[in-house]
Amino acid sequence: MFISSTHRSDIVLFEMIDAQSPADGDAYINALRELAKRSEPAVLIMLIKGMTEQDHETRKQAAAWFKQNRDRLAVFAKGVIRVEQDHHHGDGHVHNHAEEVENSNFARMLPFPMKHAQTLDAAFKMAENWPPS
Repeated sequence: MFISSTHRSDIVLFEMIDAQSPADGDAYINALRELAKRSEPAVLIMLIKGMTEQDHETRKQAAAWFKQNRDRLAVFAKGVIRVEQDHHHGDGHVHNHAEEVENSNFARMLPFPMKHAQTLDAAFKMAENWPPS
C-alpha cells in the first residue's frame, strides 16, 4: 500500500506499507510529481513498514524523476526523515538502518539532511523542529 498526505504546510508523509503493487507504484510516482510542484519546501517523512519491494518499472520511473529534479530538490524539499517500522528484507529479522540511511551515497547527494527516526511520532517531532541540530 502507498499513501501520500500533507500534515502541515511544510510536512508531507509518504507511507509505504507491505508489498507495493503496480497501482501503488503509480501512486508513488504521482506523489513525487506533486511534491515537485511545490513552491515552498517541505520535510518529507517516508514511513516504510514491512516488506516494501517496488517493481522494476517503479524504480526506473523514480530514478528518472530524481534525475530530472535533482537540481530543483531544495525548491520543494528541505529534508527527508525515514521511518522504518517492522521493516525487513524477507529474512524475518527487523533491521535498524539509521546510520546506513544518514550516511548513504543517496543522502550525500541531497542538498538537505536525511535523517532516520524509529517511530512516526518521533519523525513528526523532528520535522516540526526542522532543521535538526
